[in-house]
Amino acid sequence: MSVKEWRAEIDQLDQTIIEALGKRVTLARQIARVKKEQRLPILDETREEEIRSGVKKLAKAHGLSPLIVVEIIQMILDYSRIEMGAV
Repeated sequence: MSVKEWRAEIDQLDQTIIEALGKRVTLARQIARVKKEQRLPILDETREEEIRSGVKKLAKAHGLSPLIVVEIIQMILDYSRIEMGAV
């Protein structure tokens, strides 16, 4: 495989990541709407800790740095909070 082909594959993965992030934010907005309707707290620290714990395990299973992956996930969680109007 050539560098050009690998880069094309990376570009495709970047697109997939962005599409998945968009879908995740859309779902977070829907959850926030339901929580507001039901007068539930928007933020759920227990759920966020479950997410962080889960991605640590996934990172290890894929040979990635759990510390870095958790930082990335935390940025996504923070972004979701902004999108949900929880910040």
